[in-house]
Amino acid sequence: MITGFVNDSSFSQHTHPESPESAIRLEKLIEYLNKSKVLDSLEKIKIETIPWEYILGSHTKHYVDKVIKFSKDQKKRISVDTYLTPFAADLARLGASGAVTSTKAVLEGNVQNAFSLMRPVGHHAHSTHAMGYCIFNNVAIAANYAMREYKLDRIMIIDLDAHHGNGTEQIFYASDEVLFVSFHQHPWFPGTGDYFRSGTEAGLGYNYNIAMPTWSNNESYMRGFSEIVVPLAEKFKPQLILVSMGYDAHWMDHSSVLGLSVSGYYDLTKAIKDLASSICSDRLVFVLEGGYNLKSTQESLAATFNALTGQSKFTDTFGLCPNKPVAPLDQSIIHLKGSMEFMKGVGEKGFYDIPVEVPYITE
Repeated sequence: MITGFVNDSSFSQHTHPESPESAIRLEKLIEYLNKSKVLDSLEKIKIETIPWEYILGSHTKHYVDKVIKFSKDQKKRISVDTYLTPFAADLARLGASGAVTSTKAVLEGNVQNAFSLMRPVGHHAHSTHAMGYCIFNNVAIAANYAMREYKLDRIMIIDLDAHHGNGTEQIFYASDEVLFVSFHQHPWFPGTGDYFRSGTEAGLGYNYNIAMPTWSNNESYMRGFSEIVVPLAEKFKPQLILVSMGYDAHWMDHSSVLGLSVSGYYDLTKAIKDLASSICSDRLVFVLEGGYNLKSTQESLAATFNALTGQSKFTDTFGLCPNKPVAPLDQSIIHLKGSMEFMKGVGEKGFYDIPVEVPYITE
């Protein structure tokens, strides 16, 4: 079995020259992957445009109608930091289609794992509004698609973007069918992602924010992965792992102050692939998020594909981060390990499923 990828050049019609999340960014990434022959060993998956009803599984009808109307009316923005074009609604749907098509290919067994190389990015998009260049939440739409069409009820989403996946968190915050784990700089944009936000109602114990201190490096990320992600996955036993893959945590990327390197992205990808192999029969899908230093993102993306395909060589022009983390992960890890008590494993009762006898007091 091989690694698949989804890409459609139509995304170029939705762009803004002054935005970091412009069409040029992804065009240059694809150009680099072609030039370095990374794509030669991959299987290109033909994108299937999803019906609007799949979008409505993660977003309200009022919001989806607003996106369509604003695009047709040629509005320039749908939020203070998210631009629109006349093609925005259709191409945001196409971006979500990339995540769904990748998920379908993996669940059908056509490829071992897959990467949706589409845009606009998605993990900041809430069910009711756009944010941070994101119109529709691609990874959330893919998760809801898998639950609806394949009857999955245990999906793990790992968010490696430098910025908290606040939209994904909001959409699944009360769900015990999606386990969400976000690595992100904190405090930083969008201002959310505190480690004590653990979910609500049925979703209590299914939301984990690994708040990364400034200049957190490869070692910091691997510690968070081994001490939080692995035991969570072993308890939750996901049927599918989705990854919101942002490359803006690289130490050369000026949209954050984190310390990952190309080798760090390679190691994380390999660790996630190994986890998927041991937990969920290799069912693994990556969805592109941020990454705005073109050179470091190109090399990190290529290293990701090399890890997915089992190759050990990759280019790392910049090397390791020269700065040390300003603090260890101790505080986040101690709290998050405590939150694990609220998540029920397969066949176990959850914290609030256990009956508690409260004495009835009378005067």
